[in-house]
Amino acid sequence: MNRKIGLVFSYGVMITEIVSAMFVTPFIIRSLGQAEYGIYQLTSSITAYLIIFDLGVGNSVIRYMAKFRANNDRESQRKFLGVTTVYYAAVTLVILIVGVLLITVFPNVFSKGLTSSEIVKAKELLSITIVTSAISIGTSAFSNTLVAYERFTAHKGIMILANIVKMAVLVFLMKAGVKSVGVVTVNLIVTAATRLFYICYVLFKLKLYPSFKKIDTSFVKGVFSYSTFVLIQLIAQQLNSMSDQIILGIFAPSAAILIGIYGVGSQIVQYYKTIGSQFNSVLMAGTVRMIEGGADSKTVQNEMVRIGRVIFMVLGMIYCVFAVFGRDFVALWAGKDNIDGYFVALIIMFPWLISTPQGIGNQILWAINRHKTLAIIQICSSVFNIIVTIFLIKWKPLVGSSLGTALALIIGDVVLMDIVLHKEVGIRFGEYYRDLFKGTLPALLITFAFGAAFSLLHLNRYGWAGLIINCVITAAVYAALMAAFFMNSYEKGLLKGLFNKIIGKLGRKKA
Repeated sequence: MNRKIGLVFSYGVMITEIVSAMFVTPFIIRSLGQAEYGIYQLTSSITAYLIIFDLGVGNSVIRYMAKFRANNDRESQRKFLGVTTVYYAAVTLVILIVGVLLITVFPNVFSKGLTSSEIVKAKELLSITIVTSAISIGTSAFSNTLVAYERFTAHKGIMILANIVKMAVLVFLMKAGVKSVGVVTVNLIVTAATRLFYICYVLFKLKLYPSFKKIDTSFVKGVFSYSTFVLIQLIAQQLNSMSDQIILGIFAPSAAILIGIYGVGSQIVQYYKTIGSQFNSVLMAGTVRMIEGGADSKTVQNEMVRIGRVIFMVLGMIYCVFAVFGRDFVALWAGKDNIDGYFVALIIMFPWLISTPQGIGNQILWAINRHKTLAIIQICSSVFNIIVTIFLIKWKPLVGSSLGTALALIIGDVVLMDIVLHKEVGIRFGEYYRDLFKGTLPALLITFAFGAAFSLLHLNRYGWAGLIINCVITAAVYAALMAAFFMNSYEKGLLKGLFNKIIGKLGRKKA
């Protein structure tokens, strides 16, 4: 039951984060302007790298604390909380020192891309966002303890509340004329309040107090051994998701505006990735058990196709609709000045469309103890991304940086992953892609052609109403094509089950 509640709250956090970001971002962009929004995005990207100092220990806290709790070993829990509290206190100090160094070298590193006034503003924002990161990471032992105790109502519930409060306050402040410093200050205050709640809950509700006496450090080696490859993957993810904005800031002239436009596109990509990851987390339940149970390569391949087709159908529909009407969406949502963010999103979304349906491959590599290979692939892909992007932005900054990321993702998350999975598990990717695209690809091509033709009616002149009509009708055409001609029996069963649930709930409400 606790895990079901946790899943519900996880979806709640995801929905509030997406809705609040979708709702607040237009206010922030229009209030700050392109240049200041770009600086805000740049400092956010730089600060995001500080999460690396967690060193992957956060996952270990959950793992070990849950283990000690299952054994009713209260004293080990207290000692473990003590050692991780000391560790995170040291990390907080390191983050603050690194933050001071970042602020010091910032003018020299970004002198080409930013004006002197933009550099001053960026340093001011950095000083606040670094403190926010220090507070967030420094209290991770307590927040992860709540997860280990499965206190999802307290942990996720407060996150949902924080997102709602932050959204309301930011909208009010934006209308009052507050600029970027106000935005990051609100985030600092909300983060501090949330983390204080976590600490108080652990100390006074769970009555779990950290013990600093006779700490057994024998398990520390195990913690870091478990965390090493989590850390490498974390670094790779940060490099792939955040490096473009920093590279633009270093090498591109008039970088602030370009970073702002890129930020619009990357935020859309983030929504797209979030949807895909949530589908993966739900559909991949039991996959690891299948591998550990000795399933043969054909069974695993069939499972990859079964899960992959469902994810590809959903993400493919979103990508197709966005490809046709995305320019109109960006113009309405972020303003016509940021319309090039459409191309950023369209380019980077494509590799995620291909790689996300085979996300089960990551779980397989972890299950067969090949996560080291996975980590190496991802870090090599990230380095390739940085090198290629530096060269491509000299050609066209926005398109070049987007292409660099897309190429790196295709090579790392698709090509190299396919080679490794074929070698380690025996997956035949010729057959996999044949089955994945069977029916789905023709439906997408037909839908794209329909959407392009339908757009000639120019309903976009009616603003949001026209955009919604365009998107809904095009998506409905795709859904009808898939249901009538291209879905297999399993997929039709999922659709029928979803439809019956909706009808059942509507019937109960009427009764």
